[in-house]
Amino acid sequence: MSNKSMPDTDRRKLLKTIAAGATVGPATLLSGCTGGDAKTDVGGSTTEQSEQDTETGSSGGSDATDSLSLRILLDHPFDQFDHNTGWMGPPARDIYQNLVDRDYDMKLQPGMLKSWSFENDNSDLVMTLREGITFHDGSSFDASHVKWFMMDYLMNGSGTSYMVDGVVDDVVIEDTYTARVKLANPAPNLLWNLSSGYAAVPSKGAYEKHGDDYGRSIAVGSGPYKWKTRDGDRHLVLERFEEYDWSPDWIGHEGAGNAKEITYDVITGTASRTAAIETGEADAILTGLPPTKVQSYENNDEITVYRADGRQIRWLGFNLNPEKAGVIAEDLNLRKAISYAIDRKSIVDGLFQGLGQPGVNLLPPTVPSQDISDEYNHSFDLDKSKSLMEDAGWTVNPGGVSTKDGEEASFELLTTNASTARNLATIYQEQASKIGVELKPKVVDEATVQSRIKDGDFETIVEGYTWQNADILDWFFAFDMTPYPAWFGVQEGREEDMRANELIEAGMSAGSWEDRIQKFKKAHEYLMENLVPAAPVHYPEGISAVRSEVEGYEFYTLGTTAETISK
Repeated sequence: MSNKSMPDTDRRKLLKTIAAGATVGPATLLSGCTGGDAKTDVGGSTTEQSEQDTETGSSGGSDATDSLSLRILLDHPFDQFDHNTGWMGPPARDIYQNLVDRDYDMKLQPGMLKSWSFENDNSDLVMTLREGITFHDGSSFDASHVKWFMMDYLMNGSGTSYMVDGVVDDVVIEDTYTARVKLANPAPNLLWNLSSGYAAVPSKGAYEKHGDDYGRSIAVGSGPYKWKTRDGDRHLVLERFEEYDWSPDWIGHEGAGNAKEITYDVITGTASRTAAIETGEADAILTGLPPTKVQSYENNDEITVYRADGRQIRWLGFNLNPEKAGVIAEDLNLRKAISYAIDRKSIVDGLFQGLGQPGVNLLPPTVPSQDISDEYNHSFDLDKSKSLMEDAGWTVNPGGVSTKDGEEASFELLTTNASTARNLATIYQEQASKIGVELKPKVVDEATVQSRIKDGDFETIVEGYTWQNADILDWFFAFDMTPYPAWFGVQEGREEDMRANELIEAGMSAGSWEDRIQKFKKAHEYLMENLVPAAPVHYPEGISAVRSEVEGYEFYTLGTTAETISK
C-alpha cells in the first residue's frame, strides 16, 4: 500500500456583494470567495453528517464502450458553475481552464497563456496567449476574448469584480494572441487571482446566450471535459472533449483526456460514501474522506490514500472589541495565556487521528507569509501560560476561576452544533481551565452564529477558514471591510490595531510578489505578538482516496487534473 505526500485579495468589493446571501462563518464555508478556493470551516463537514443523511447520486459508470468511465465522490453539493457562486467544486477544473494556473505545488504556471511579463515599471501586464485553444462550443480563444473576460465578465461578476475593479484600467489588443493589461497600480496579486476558481474562463457566446441559466443547465469552457448532464446539485456527468490538445505543460499530458466520461456524485452520508469506494462502486473520494478511515485505507491494498499540506486552519478566536467582549479584548496577556494553554498536539493526535499539524500562527503552511520567525509562533507551554496570567495580575480563586480587579476570567465560547466544533469547544474548555480561565460553550445553530458574528456579539469562538493567500489578514483586520467590519472587533482608535492595519495595507499595496510576502510576514508577526486575535490550533491535511486500479491520479488541492486519470 502506498501513501503519496506532496508539498503542497483585495477582496473588499467581493465582501460587499456577498453580504445579502452568502454565509461566512464557522460551520459553513466562506461562500463568497472562490469555487474550490476559499472556505470558512470550524470542524470538518464530512464527519458531521448523519449516517442516515445519504444521497446516492448515480449508481455506477457510464454506458460508454470505447473507453473507461470514472465515478468520483464529493461530500459537498455543487452550485452554479460561474463567477457568481460560492461552491463550484472540483468539476469546474475539468470544464474550464484559467489564464494562469497553480501547479501541484501551488506555484503559478501558464494556463491558457503561453507566457506573461510585467513592463513599464510594472504598470503593464503583457499576456502572450497560447494558440489553437477552442471552447466546447467551437468558439476561439484570442486576445479579444481576454479583453471581454477581464473588462466585462470579471468586472461584473459578484465573485470577481474585486480582481479587476480599481486594479485594471483597460486591456489593449495588440494582436490576435497578445493582450496588454493596463494596470492602475502595480498588482502582483493579479496573477494569483486569475488562477482562482472564480477566474475560470468561459465561452463568451455561451455565457451571453444562456444568461441567468448559465452555470446551472450548461457550462462551456475549454477544459478536457465538457458538460453532458446534471441532476440537481448532487450529480454531474462530463464527457471527454475530443478536440482537447492544449493541456498545460505542468500537467504533463498530451491530447484528450483518458476517460470517456467522468461522473461526479455527492454523497453526504459518511458511511455510504466510504462504502462506495470500498466496494469499488466509486473510483475516488475527492472530498470528504473521514480521518477515521485514513489508517485502515493506508493498510488496504485496494485503496491509495493521497495526503498533502492543506489550505485550512482551525483556531480559537477572540473578540478584540472591549464594548462587546470586555476584559478578553482588553488584556493581551490573557489572550496569549489562553493560546499557550492549548495542547495542540493532543488535539491533532486525539480528535483528528494524527492528521495534520499543530497550528502555530494565523496562516496555513501553504502560504509563504506563514513562515515567520519562530519567536512569534505559539505552541503549548503551560508554564509560560501560567506566568503570563500572573504577570497580568490574575489569581485563581477557590472556585478555580482566575480573578483580577474583582472580575472573573469567565467567557462564553460560541460554537455551532457541528460535532467537530462541539468537540473542540469541550477540549478548549478543559485545557483553559488549567490556568483558571472558564470557557462556557454556547451551542447555537449556524444562522445564529452568522448573525452574532455580523453584530460582533461574541467573546470567544470556535472558528477557522480555508484560504491560500496572506490577504486573508486584510479580510479579518481591515477597518473598512464589509459586511463584517467587526470580525475580530478591531478598533480604529487603538494604537495596536492602527499599526496592524498599516502593516497589512503595506502588504496589499506591495509592488512585487516577493515584497508582498515579506511585508505580510511583518504584519503577521505583529499580529501574533501585539494583538493575538486567535489561538491557532490545527492545520488539517488535504486528503483523498483512490482505488488502486486507477492510474495517473495526482493529488491536486484545487480539484483534479482529470485528463491524466485512467485505469
